[in-house]
Amino acid sequence: MEIHIKKFGDASVCIELPKLSAIPLVKLWKERIITDILLMAFSNRAATLVSVDPAPDTIGYRFPYQLLVSGGHSYLVNNMDSCDYHDLVQIGESPEMSLGLLTLVAGANNYQFDHYFPKTEESLLTIKEEMLICSPDAHRVYWLNANREYSDLLLAINDIADFYQLLIAS
Repeated sequence: MEIHIKKFGDASVCIELPKLSAIPLVKLWKERIITDILLMAFSNRAATLVSVDPAPDTIGYRFPYQLLVSGGHSYLVNNMDSCDYHDLVQIGESPEMSLGLLTLVAGANNYQFDHYFPKTEESLLTIKEEMLICSPDAHRVYWLNANREYSDLLLAINDIADFYQLLIAS
């Protein structure tokens, strides 16, 4: 199995995951890879967790939240002072994360959520905040504006893939 990494814009990366999600082992690998990227990006950092049109059992209800409505959508917003390991694991393993219904944005009190869930890949390039979001088809993870060099991102993601014995094609 392999994942593909590509530079996306000036300061972002797109990680393409295997498309065999029906196989339980592949589904577990995807969750773990997403979780490991979340841990690498947001451990011990302030962040805003945003869910679009949240279901009653969405993970955002496990944290202090605000429910806001804008543009015909409801948004569940969680301001997290410091993302700890357990919170990030719960977020990474949540179905909402892998389906692109949940995003994590660096810094607290980020309320530009109406553009955090774009309809096209090109509109992701307009986002200025550092954030991590999955595509709705659960095959791509976007780490936007990572404030790291692409070579450092590539090395870190390679380390994660090596741990899971996946092949990297970039």
